[in-house]
Amino acid sequence: MDPDSSSEAWRGDHSARQPQSRRRGPEEDWDHSRTGRQVGPRQLESANQRLTTAALFANSHHNSFIRSTINVAGGDQTNTFVEDSEAGLKLLYQAIAHVGAFHDSEIRYPPPKCHPETRKAVLSDISSWILGDARVGARVHWLYGPAGAGRGAEAENPVHWLYGPAGAGKSAIAQTLAEREQSNHLAASFFFSRSDPSRNNPKSLILIISYCLAIWCRNSQLRAAIDSAVKKRPAILGSAIEKQFRKLVVKPFRAIPKESWETLPRVVIIDGLDECLGSDSQRRVLTALFGGLGNQTPLRFLIASRPEPGIRDFFGQHCGITTRTGLSDDYSTSRDIEVYLRDGFKAIVEESHSDVMAHIALPWPPIGVIDDLVQRASGQFIYASTVLKYVGDEYSLPAERLELVLGLPLGDPDAFSELDALYRQILSSNRNKARVVQILGTVLAIKDIRSLQSSELQLINWHYFVSDREVIDIVEQLLSLPTGAVTVSLRGMHSVLQIDSGIGKFRHKSFLDFLFDARRSGEYFIDKALFHEQLARVCMKITNDLSPSLRSYAKYNCLTHIHLAKSTTDLVTELRCFNFCDTVIGCYLGHWFEPTPFYVSRSISIFQKFAKVLESHQIKTLSDSLQLGIYLANTDRRELSKEFLSELELLFAFAIDCHYAPLHAIFSHDASRNIDILDDFGCTISFLSMKEIFLCVDPRLHSHSHSTASSSSNPVWHFIDFKRGRSRLAKHCLRTIRLKDRTRWDLSPGRFERSYVYAQSRMSELLHHSPLDMELQHELKKTTPYLEGTEELHKVLLWLQSFPDDQRNIPMEVAIRQCSKQSHELSDANLAFYLQRRRTPGLMNYYIDDINIIDSWIVNRINKACV
Repeated sequence: MDPDSSSEAWRGDHSARQPQSRRRGPEEDWDHSRTGRQVGPRQLESANQRLTTAALFANSHHNSFIRSTINVAGGDQTNTFVEDSEAGLKLLYQAIAHVGAFHDSEIRYPPPKCHPETRKAVLSDISSWILGDARVGARVHWLYGPAGAGRGAEAENPVHWLYGPAGAGKSAIAQTLAEREQSNHLAASFFFSRSDPSRNNPKSLILIISYCLAIWCRNSQLRAAIDSAVKKRPAILGSAIEKQFRKLVVKPFRAIPKESWETLPRVVIIDGLDECLGSDSQRRVLTALFGGLGNQTPLRFLIASRPEPGIRDFFGQHCGITTRTGLSDDYSTSRDIEVYLRDGFKAIVEESHSDVMAHIALPWPPIGVIDDLVQRASGQFIYASTVLKYVGDEYSLPAERLELVLGLPLGDPDAFSELDALYRQILSSNRNKARVVQILGTVLAIKDIRSLQSSELQLINWHYFVSDREVIDIVEQLLSLPTGAVTVSLRGMHSVLQIDSGIGKFRHKSFLDFLFDARRSGEYFIDKALFHEQLARVCMKITNDLSPSLRSYAKYNCLTHIHLAKSTTDLVTELRCFNFCDTVIGCYLGHWFEPTPFYVSRSISIFQKFAKVLESHQIKTLSDSLQLGIYLANTDRRELSKEFLSELELLFAFAIDCHYAPLHAIFSHDASRNIDILDDFGCTISFLSMKEIFLCVDPRLHSHSHSTASSSSNPVWHFIDFKRGRSRLAKHCLRTIRLKDRTRWDLSPGRFERSYVYAQSRMSELLHHSPLDMELQHELKKTTPYLEGTEELHKVLLWLQSFPDDQRNIPMEVAIRQCSKQSHELSDANLAFYLQRRRTPGLMNYYIDDINIIDSWIVNRINKACV
């Protein structure tokens, strides 16, 4: 408290505010004569010598002078001094004069206050508690029960805890209430400050409360009792706060009749308890205050703080006498921040920067910008306040500065210096900074995984999903930390994190912006890509002897971590030795027993994703090999038949083709399944026990794995050649196209048309990826007369010409060219016929009813002509 500021309470500032019943300060009333005549402190006879008891007895201890006359003789001069009647209060004031913890102390100017049009609901609720009037119907937040649960006796609870995260506006609310009630119900106020050595500890708290009771309560008996307590035992000013509370607060109230308590100001406002350094000190303060509740004093305490664990636990143990108000969006916080920002920007435009803003188009900023800032604030008034201070700086261009704010992290890193200082202070509450950053980075990486559950790289499976309550447990397992280590490490960060029952959530987007900007966060900078790299390497090393939840997490999320990881030398080295198929596919598919085509389809999907991930880390060798084929082994080391391997090659080829050309794109009005197409083609494999088969990109990698296959001595590996499988699939397509004229009237509309449409649409693409062998050329030669459309024939010719002359059937190519020429002439003739028949607009929407007469390639020609 600043001496000059505090003396305003004595010297007339209160008299200006309270003309009817002013609070008289100590310097107005230090000395009363026996007749009650008010006089000022008596002056020494010498104008150049002002003596006090402190000066006379500077080297003595435990002196108490009550209405004593002291004669000081020296030379030919005798001075007489009469001791003040309220020397105890003077001593008390001298002990606290430097602190500056009052709500109106100069050291706190300008204090944070609520905008007149904001925080109306929460101010109303707390004001109702101050009045102790349950009939007002206040929406009080209780420890157990929703808003509106407070009734009768609950409104009389002697303690009200106002809590919320950092920057939520707790101090502004406490300041506003203190100013509103200073003439009525305010008995004392104390505002802690972490950065002020005089206000970041509890040493002066009880002394200031006692001083305020003596000065502000307007009760001469209480005032005299406090003065007497200090005069009788001046050493109480240095005693423990527990003893001070008993002697300077509780005991003085016993000196006045209890029936007069109701007429006294009773509310003590304590703000920023979390800024009292050390959880032990915070608990001591609460224990001392709660010890004076009930019948011992009439005081009621409004305590504002962040929801730090020690404070939260204490209030939880005293829920029966405590009312809680949490600053959540139940109080329309977002709306209040919008009002605050809008009025702040308006003041910049019309008042502080009217000269440089005259050319700016109104409204400024647009409502969308204000909405964006409200969203970024995430309920933090300090964010909005910092934005307005930065944009409205006296020597700046507001429009330019607002652009810098909106452009972060590329904008001005100093735009949020005040907010950054707050976040650095919160992070520094833990001595092990490296562990805090490691934990936060891991939590954020897992947050990425959860937000990408539906991405194309995520291996979705109902067997494992990281829920809110599993985050902390998974973090501890991934980082090999003991149980409880995450909670302890983040214990001082509840104002920016939600850490409860295994949940780890970030409260504010602005805190994430801070962490992700190296210029602002410095040693606390979090490079998410680097944390994904670390977690990817952890996942690749997971073995079967670890916990099931960790194995599940690693195997279902390994691929995404690798994809999002920073490409480091260590990661690339480990990727080259990573047995992806055994580690990931073995987990993802190993528990299924279902139609083999589904199994193969899932495998191919994962292979393609892994190939994409490898390419992102510039690993082409494994990526290229995945395009060629895959190795397969039986767990009991038996030789697999050629027929079985041939069928598998067909299945893999079909799965790869469906990966790049999904069936739903071919059959837009039919939910055809790949197993149906394969059945139409005559594929004989229907079921395969997944637990009997292992897949691998490179058998050499199994020497580093923990699989059943690798534990078996010398497993027999078979190579599944994807090109050979495509060649066989292409032959199936060619045969199906030739069967059209003979089967179209005999089979049901579903079965043949399904396989025919697939064969017609994918034949040329399958040929493009197939090796040229004699059997395939023979099938193509027999099918050429049935190929429809010059485009398909042209693709076939291009494929043939990609091989050397000695491998090609030249006469067949000539026949294809002739067929292509005839097809082109027929196409033009049919096109002319239909254009003549159909001269009306909207030909693109023309519906062909008779599919048996008009072939699909004619329709395509018509549609292309219309385009």
